[in-house]
Amino acid sequence: MKYLRLTLDPGETSVHPVYDVLTDAEYVERARGLHGNVAADIATLLFHVRGDAERFTARLDDIPEVLDYDVTLLADDEFYCYVYNETTAVDGALFAAFTRESVVQVSPIEYHDDGRATFDIVGSSDDLHAAMTDAPPGVELRVEQVGERATGSEDVEASLSDRQRTAAKVAVELGYYDVPRRASHADVADALGCAPSTAAEHLRKAESRVFRGLFD
Repeated sequence: MKYLRLTLDPGETSVHPVYDVLTDAEYVERARGLHGNVAADIATLLFHVRGDAERFTARLDDIPEVLDYDVTLLADDEFYCYVYNETTAVDGALFAAFTRESVVQVSPIEYHDDGRATFDIVGSSDDLHAAMTDAPPGVELRVEQVGERATGSEDVEASLSDRQRTAAKVAVELGYYDVPRRASHADVADALGCAPSTAAEHLRKAESRVFRGLFD
């Protein structure tokens, strides 16, 4: 048995309207796919989300593919969301590629705010290669890690978006995390070529992902 940690990058390809909400909505801080089941052209999915539940469900109301959903609040900014929806051609092809009987997709799927998603798959080398080959056109799959077994835990660095990773790297190089601190949000922003508030937001999200990856 082999396992691969993959990053899915759809680029300009539209995967599914719900996927867009999970990876692009400003009111979603973090989203993970915990469980899923696909039958014919219907997917039943369970997500764990940190963000604004009211705005999240309002968006689901506007998506024709969403046939039903239910939300269980865990805190003011944290909830489970059960979604029962029709698949699209693209996510239907992805489900078909990775739910073949010889391949196991290991939860969770981690959704990133730059449009990517990271997940693990387990199976024989030939079956894993076949699954990746069957991914729909326009969707890029990058192998982040190869191993003999799946740990079921996410790689902390892989969980960061490119913007978050760059901001964190610059902050470390400038001494933002030194004690005493040798750089400010403004210094990081100057190096990144963005506003201090933007740099602060990238760092806050990176810190949140790193610590939750360690302790979740």
